[in-house]
Amino acid sequence: MQKRSILFLTNAYPDFPSSYRGIFIQKMAVLIKKEGYKVFVVTPKIYRKSPYYEKKDGIKVYRFPFFARDTLLIEYKNIPYVKMVLYYLMGFLWVFYVVLRNRCSMIHAHWAIPTGLIGTWVGSILRKPLIITTHGSDLRMALERPEFIRKIFIYVCKHAAHINCVSNIQKKDLEQLGITVEKISVIPMGVDEAFLETGKDRKIELNKGSFIIFSNRNLLSLYNVSLLVRAIPYVLKEEPKTKFIIAGDGSEKENLENKVKQLNVSSSVQFLGRVPHQEMPNLLGQSDIYVSTSLHDGTSVSLLEALASGAFPVVTDIPSNREWIDNGHNGFLVPEENENLLARKILDAMHNHALLWDAHEKNRKLVEQKATWGKNIKKVTGLYQSLL
Repeated sequence: MQKRSILFLTNAYPDFPSSYRGIFIQKMAVLIKKEGYKVFVVTPKIYRKSPYYEKKDGIKVYRFPFFARDTLLIEYKNIPYVKMVLYYLMGFLWVFYVVLRNRCSMIHAHWAIPTGLIGTWVGSILRKPLIITTHGSDLRMALERPEFIRKIFIYVCKHAAHINCVSNIQKKDLEQLGITVEKISVIPMGVDEAFLETGKDRKIELNKGSFIIFSNRNLLSLYNVSLLVRAIPYVLKEEPKTKFIIAGDGSEKENLENKVKQLNVSSSVQFLGRVPHQEMPNLLGQSDIYVSTSLHDGTSVSLLEALASGAFPVVTDIPSNREWIDNGHNGFLVPEENENLLARKILDAMHNHALLWDAHEKNRKLVEQKATWGKNIKKVTGLYQSLL
């Protein structure tokens, strides 16, 4: 079969060389291209320094302007309606142009809201099949925001040729919204082999002098990193040699750094800022415990990478994490706003070497079975072939 051109329409894609926003979508695009497809990307222009057009890894990336002024949509407390009107108008024009110019056979939209709606309009006009991948935040908006947001979400899903979820809990939610189960699949984003190799090389040290606790979620309110910061003094009281490494950037960075100073734990905490994705296997390989305090997630790629690398996960007790963590067996689940219990579970993990080793083996095998890029890309291209 002759391979076709696919348009990736995505709300997040790396904005510049050091950017990791949407890095997993970039990885998928590169692997889809290696399968023989031509891949084009349309994404919003968030930052002034981001180019309107670039070609990288053989993939043409087009960015449409909407006066974002260096601010992500997720950072707004209320919906910025004027910006959203511009977002949809400019996004529609860019996608329409790119699909026609490059003779794209299919649109693969990441996130049903906001990009999926643009894909629905263009796909309907140009008669191109549309695949939607829901990543979590879009479904959460449909369930928690005003009724009209839910109606838009359902409209997009019902007009898509197929919907891919990154977690089984999302599939159940879609079914409850009335989406036909036959058009839903569950394919999480994948994990690079580098993380699995890190896991294979890991050694669990007995009588370890100091432990390294690692977090790499963005420093935004959604990811609740302040919970980890508040837990640090409780951990240090019992294990004063513990080191905390926080990688990531975002609007909460200054507040978190100030909180660390107020708690007088600066000597035990290191803020790395934005870290290139290729450095993550090494950082996770050096870390003993991985902490994610996110309030909401689809299937977290960061969690999957930690599982593959052998860092013991202590993560918030949210539905998507429960799909991967069996509490007390291959990780710990903790409440979203209890720093005392978070600290206690970090300490429990540090004191239980048998649990660390057993979880390390279980988690690496779990990722190998369910979340490697090699297996999951085959499933995605299988969807393409069935629809084309």
